[in-house]
Amino acid sequence: MDLVDPEFRYREGTKCLTIRWHERTGTPVPPDPTDSQWARIEDLLRSRCRPHHFRSPLDLRAALTGMLHRLRTGILWRDLPDRFGAPERVRFRQRTWLADGVWLEIVKLLNEEEMGTPVLSHAEGPEPAIRTALDTEPRPSRQDGPVNPAKIS
Repeated sequence: MDLVDPEFRYREGTKCLTIRWHERTGTPVPPDPTDSQWARIEDLLRSRCRPHHFRSPLDLRAALTGMLHRLRTGILWRDLPDRFGAPERVRFRQRTWLADGVWLEIVKLLNEEEMGTPVLSHAEGPEPAIRTALDTEPRPSRQDGPVNPAKIS
């Protein structure tokens, strides 16, 4: 059974639900889990999720680390490095955890030492600006009279 989200391609460029949740609640993105934290998260997942949740070929720890990486860096799902798993599977898992309330518990557990960082959305980057050689020369105003096309290089 393929877990590819049918909306994955069609919704690219829109803010994901998890980013919106972090922004709305002001919850910082926690650091990656330590071994002891991961053991606690795995216990949490086993208590809250059905057994088929763990039969997936997706490495849940790598997927969680990828989710956190994406939230901290603001990259798009399609740009998620392969070491975290297939982006559509990681995204599907994150949406499941958010909908089930597991994401909140994971974030609380990882933020116990309050070392989190603000979420970064890909829309928060600086506005792109394209500059050319023409931008360094003053533009002629209408008061200067007509522009001589022979002088424009």
